[in-house]
Amino acid sequence: MFLTILSLGAESVNKQNTQLSRVMTWVPPYATSKCLDRLSESFGDMGMKNGLTHLGLQFWRPAEKGKIQLVDNFKPIDDSTIIQFRKWGNAHKVRVLLCVYNGYKNGWNWEVAKNVFSSHRKQFIQALVSETVRLKLDGVDIDFEGKGNRDSDKKAFLDFIKELSFALRGKGKELTVCSFAYKWNAPNQSWWKIMLPHIDALHVMGYSETGSKSTGWKSYDFLKAAAGKYSSKLLIGVPSHTSNWEKASIQEHLEWIAKKSSVGLAIWDAQLKNSEWRTKEIWQTISRIRQGTDFNGTGFSNTSPKEKQEVKLNN
Repeated sequence: MFLTILSLGAESVNKQNTQLSRVMTWVPPYATSKCLDRLSESFGDMGMKNGLTHLGLQFWRPAEKGKIQLVDNFKPIDDSTIIQFRKWGNAHKVRVLLCVYNGYKNGWNWEVAKNVFSSHRKQFIQALVSETVRLKLDGVDIDFEGKGNRDSDKKAFLDFIKELSFALRGKGKELTVCSFAYKWNAPNQSWWKIMLPHIDALHVMGYSETGSKSTGWKSYDFLKAAAGKYSSKLLIGVPSHTSNWEKASIQEHLEWIAKKSSVGLAIWDAQLKNSEWRTKEIWQTISRIRQGTDFNGTGFSNTSPKEKQEVKLNN
């Protein structure tokens, strides 16, 4: 009986120490065919299907009076395009999100975003929820980016996030948000404290400017600390067009994330332009991040068989 109690106690501690991490990437509207091919590609006997938990379809922009519209600047995108990615996600237990963004040929238009989340908030939320439900997607990713000081819009944006979160949860859907890594631009780190309790994940757009060996605000440790008790909702943004940034390799950055185990990974984007991202080694590591593997020197995961099954069901 004593051994049984010890065993149960160890299992309890093991569960408390295990963090199941998200791994997210995006399909930009200008590379739908390339990304669909890449998602199905095999790198040895590994692939993106083995590492991803979430896929964002960056196909929507705000429109007049709180409506949304599909991007029409590139190869035509319609329901059939979206269904292809949804079917891929369903087949591999990867959740697929509607990503709405405010990027245009001339740059990021904050005023267009502000118009919908402030002046037409109710209609915008209704449009996002309705489209997500209609297309049988798993949630919404907000990628609104504003250059410069936008603190005067902070309250309106955060009120929008709270209300959208409530509406989506009522339908069993997720909400994620993209944010700048530090105090510049919008949304930024100073907005996290109010935003994090209301969302499922926060994608930190540090990319090639932040790293595992960096110091100050550029360090992954700094970003994790800034999220406080909500660090499990934090996804560290990394660039897939390069193999080395901030004096470290892809593998070194990924290992930092795997060892911390309480943060996730956000890869921009699914094209994986740099060839080193298309290797078995890299996707083995990403797969371990997804499964909650603890790189503690043993080479074994802290995730129990039961928890692994729960990850599969939840993802």
